[in-house]
Amino acid sequence: MKTKDKAWKTISSTPLLDSRWLRVDKEVCELPDGKVIDDFYTLWQPDWVLILARDADGKWIMTRQYRHGTRSVALEFPAGIIDKGEAPLDAAHRELQEECAFAGGTWKYLREFPMNPDRHRGRYFVVLADGVSKQGETHFDATEDIDSLRLSTEEVLEKMRNGEMNHPLQIAAFLLYARDLR
Repeated sequence: MKTKDKAWKTISSTPLLDSRWLRVDKEVCELPDGKVIDDFYTLWQPDWVLILARDADGKWIMTRQYRHGTRSVALEFPAGIIDKGEAPLDAAHRELQEECAFAGGTWKYLREFPMNPDRHRGRYFVVLADGVSKQGETHFDATEDIDSLRLSTEEVLEKMRNGEMNHPLQIAAFLLYARDLR
């Protein structure tokens, strides 16, 4: 069977929740073999950008902030929602400035990934910012309380190994590109 022949057909889609942060649809889908799934749920989240930012000393710019999903303070790379009509690279510049007060350097768009191809319709975009420096002040959203720090590649890898950094999408993106960045 060819790949295009494996696509499911959406018979109907009913929105169950539609908010700024999340949309949930219940779909009725027909599989290529004719079987019908009456209750397949898809999640729509806003697209976001992940910034792999490194300063002139080769230290990675990281954030610590509370994440209510895990009910814990998380160690992450800077990241944020892409505003409607905003390009991923522009969102990366804005988010790094807002969250960590870093700017400048050389910026490069690396790649787009699906958040979770199984059920999510959102995407995340990875941007590399190399040689950034502290510039200006942070500008947090009402729900943000972010500390920024700088870590070496070895420190980032150790924090991934020991579980202190546990965001799988961020880990995957970093590991995909870190070997080329040393």
